[in-house]
Amino acid sequence: MLAELLARGGSALLEGFPPDGREYWAARFWDRAAAEQHVQLRSEFLTQKETIAELLRKYGQDAKQVIEVACGTGEFTAMAAKLTPASEITAIDISAEGLARTAKRVKHDNLKLVEGDFWADHDLGQADLVQCLDAIHHLGDLRQVLVRLRSLMKPGGVFVGNLWIGDNFHEFQRKRYGTAAHLVRTASFFGTAVIIRASAGQLKTGAYRTQLTKSEDAVAVLRDVFDEVVEVRKERYFMGFVCRMNDGPQQ
Repeated sequence: MLAELLARGGSALLEGFPPDGREYWAARFWDRAAAEQHVQLRSEFLTQKETIAELLRKYGQDAKQVIEVACGTGEFTAMAAKLTPASEITAIDISAEGLARTAKRVKHDNLKLVEGDFWADHDLGQADLVQCLDAIHHLGDLRQVLVRLRSLMKPGGVFVGNLWIGDNFHEFQRKRYGTAAHLVRTASFFGTAVIIRASAGQLKTGAYRTQLTKSEDAVAVLRDVFDEVVEVRKERYFMGFVCRMNDGPQQ
């Protein structure tokens, strides 16, 4: 109960301050392979990965170009290379080590890797298929992130994404770290929230790098941002989804 109170208090203090994990993630990478070995959560991670594979098989078959944002170590980049007919794949990530691992993992004749911040202008162009997986909740305000991702889509294009949702957050964290460690981490989050609020956002720590959204709220934002929410796959801790742009010009 204390962890829940600290999380709610921290979230209230952080209203209006989106997470900024750029420095944190530039210095490391998301090791999904390690996460998939977790005794209690392995099946959840693998189920989510298969969900994304199914969505790419179902909705990625018309893709000629793919842009992947925050590719990490390239696990989903490799999936796009294998499961779609795309002749061009561009993957961007802020982590040099993550990109180095992507280069080793992904086998594709026309793969372009870009090191940099999602929010900077890298002249990525637009693609038939845009994907952002295991990362949207780290990139900032959910609506703003999705609007920027939409800008990378060609008219008629498809977006495949997922979110770590807040529906069962504390259950997930207790399984992942244990009850005591979860309380310590939540207390650290609350302390960071106090620092951010007191400094009007000028100071921050890596303890606040994720924006967790309840699934129903996330779906509402998807419907606001994209022309069509084609499919949503909600699981206990994750939510995969496919959205589409109309064939006409962007509004």
